[in-house]
Amino acid sequence: MSKIAINISPNSPFNKCILLLRRYTGLGITEIKSKIENKDFFAETDANDLDNMENLKELVDNLLKLNANLKIFDSNEYGEGIFNYQEISYNEFINNINRLKEIMEELQDYDDATTDEV
Repeated sequence: MSKIAINISPNSPFNKCILLLRRYTGLGITEIKSKIENKDFFAETDANDLDNMENLKELVDNLLKLNANLKIFDSNEYGEGIFNYQEISYNEFINNINRLKEIMEELQDYDDATTDEV
């Protein structure tokens, strides 16, 4: 299972981002500040869950509007429980979401076609 996560640079405008991050993560201010200072991941989500990916996109877009310095990471599983994160661009992130939407649509079309046959 692949995951997507973000981290935020300590140079980001903390005061502007705090409410948005609290709303999305449910973490307290101290925890958020600690994650930013330690360059920990925020909002880690399943890369195959379209709803979660779109929510993460909304968070990323809002953080970018606030001039936050953030990085997006994609993981590839190379064994049970081991994830190796690699930084991806915003465009790659959007392409992942679009590809997931296309797959979901194709699966729905296939499901509709097989249902019609019965």
